[in-house]
Amino acid sequence: MRRWFAGLVSLGMLAGCSIGADDEDGAIAVMGLTPFDACEDVLDHLKTEAGERVGPWGLGGAVTEAYAADGGAEDTAALAVPESAGRGDSGGAQSHSTTNVQEAGVDEPDVAKTDGRLLVTTAGGDLRVIDVTGDAPREVGRLALTDPAAKPAPGRMIAPEIAPENVDASVFLAGDRVVALVRQYPMIAYDAMSSYPGPMTSTTAVLLIDISDPAEPVVESRLQVDGDYLDARMVDDTVRLVVSSYPTLEFPMTEADVNLPEDELTERNRAIVEESTIADWLPSYTFTSGDAEPETGQLVSCEQVSRPDEFAGFSLLSVLTFDPDDGLGTDGSVGVLTDGDTVYASQDRLYVATTRWGDPFAPAGDAIRTLPGPGDITTGIHAFDITGNVPARYLASGEVEGRILGRYAMSEHEGVLRVATTIDGWNGTTDTSESVLYTLEEGDGELVQLGQVGGLGKGEQIYAVRYFGDTGYVVTFRQVDPLYVLDLSDPAAPAVTGELKITGYSAYLHDAGDDRLLGVGQETTENGMAVGAQISLFDVADPTAPAKLDGHVVPNAWSQTEWDPQAFLFWPETRQVVVPMETGTGPSALIVRLDGDAVTEQGQITRTESPRDGWAWLRRTVIVGDTLYTVWQDGVQANGLADLEPRGWAGFAQP
Repeated sequence: MRRWFAGLVSLGMLAGCSIGADDEDGAIAVMGLTPFDACEDVLDHLKTEAGERVGPWGLGGAVTEAYAADGGAEDTAALAVPESAGRGDSGGAQSHSTTNVQEAGVDEPDVAKTDGRLLVTTAGGDLRVIDVTGDAPREVGRLALTDPAAKPAPGRMIAPEIAPENVDASVFLAGDRVVALVRQYPMIAYDAMSSYPGPMTSTTAVLLIDISDPAEPVVESRLQVDGDYLDARMVDDTVRLVVSSYPTLEFPMTEADVNLPEDELTERNRAIVEESTIADWLPSYTFTSGDAEPETGQLVSCEQVSRPDEFAGFSLLSVLTFDPDDGLGTDGSVGVLTDGDTVYASQDRLYVATTRWGDPFAPAGDAIRTLPGPGDITTGIHAFDITGNVPARYLASGEVEGRILGRYAMSEHEGVLRVATTIDGWNGTTDTSESVLYTLEEGDGELVQLGQVGGLGKGEQIYAVRYFGDTGYVVTFRQVDPLYVLDLSDPAAPAVTGELKITGYSAYLHDAGDDRLLGVGQETTENGMAVGAQISLFDVADPTAPAKLDGHVVPNAWSQTEWDPQAFLFWPETRQVVVPMETGTGPSALIVRLDGDAVTEQGQITRTESPRDGWAWLRRTVIVGDTLYTVWQDGVQANGLADLEPRGWAGFAQP
């Protein structure tokens, strides 16, 4: 997800992370969090900080900022033991693929899941249940995931480009239950008599759905919270949901107010801050179970809210914990007064990172902000203990110089966090840019730097990162693609052991077994101009001399895999790789085989049915038994895995 920040009037557009002091090695140590004792303390802290920062245009200054928090492709590669095959333990289940996850044993929400009997997917705000036990797919159940009763506040209208029906839904599959996470795209509210925006009003709904009768999915309970869910993970049936919530405090502004003296506007806004209540700052929730009356409350109790020692913004980052077997709830939720961009988790640690693009907290009255340059962009990281099925527990915080490409830039191994960043300006690669890999460990509430290795890709930026045990792989690119191999066995002294320079780049990396590394990206000319999507096979048996064995190029094409790793599918049983492709003639699923040291195209799967709305969108590919299913926005198609011949189409029923 690409997130944009703008500071005009809305309080919700202030994003930031922890701030600290530079050390000699470029990493920034951040002291641990300070907990609050009561809501009065939380409110006093927020009023004090807001009173110092509020200006004539509210909190955030008078100039609009637009910084891309993710900076380019959102997520790149991971190296984990492939979870590409599973066996169901119930009648009719077949071997099947699973979500392409970053870490083995750490499940991720996805737009399509299967247990070998049923395939569940989300489309247009609905949950679709598909029977995949027969010769052809068959839709057997459907459930609306959105609440049709949800309306904007009276007297407001919603910007057309982010209308309420534009939702993003993903799911976990836990036995006969589905956990659906429904993200309502932020709705910018406009006063009917004003052209100035009000606060962000994004919400997240969590639905626990019983699909024991696939034809009649039933919502057992629903939890709706204020804020945008960043991501979620499930380990041993325990779900951790990370939500970023913005205050709802409003600073009304009409066209006539623009001509008032700024001092008068500032004083008026200070009065609004002083009169605010805890409900204006902290998020709330609504819980509904069956036919019972809805319950409402504060999402995180004030005693479970903490703040960094240095001011880090007005947003609340919350970590919720629940077990689908026990139902939904907010008990044990913890919160930090900071923002979050990126979530990474191992089996026992969860990290939330925030890229800070310069100082987002300008003093009141500042009309101009200097665009951040190299050294001004940092990434703050908060670590939580997620061992067992108990609520998450805050452990430590830290900050490193540079920006991360996405969650795969982070990896925790044997208690050490590895983080790869690019140090450059706000507008991307410069002649002085470089990339660095840091190693950090927990100590006294801090993420303390152990070591670092820099100088990667001078004048370039990171396009892909992958970790496997004590080995790391980093791809940088500007005109050529250096693939770096890093030895991380000594966290205090990480080192580059090998480097390979070739044309093109890989934006996603994957473990192919037998000391083979797969890359998905673009082939380019020597001048860096893209000529087509490419699947590359590398030999990494010798860490001092990585070598490219083969590459398959689809001219004038690009792949969703470059920014969405979950779109990639590797089936070790047959050494088949499935990658979605987009060309001028439309989307398809490219299937290649790894034959020894060669990458050989088996074929491409296209739709047998014309798109209902005149366009096609290939969302996922799933293998069940000997069948490859392509999941589209309006239906599911089956093709033989061995011969790629069509076996049937199941169009989604119209609402």
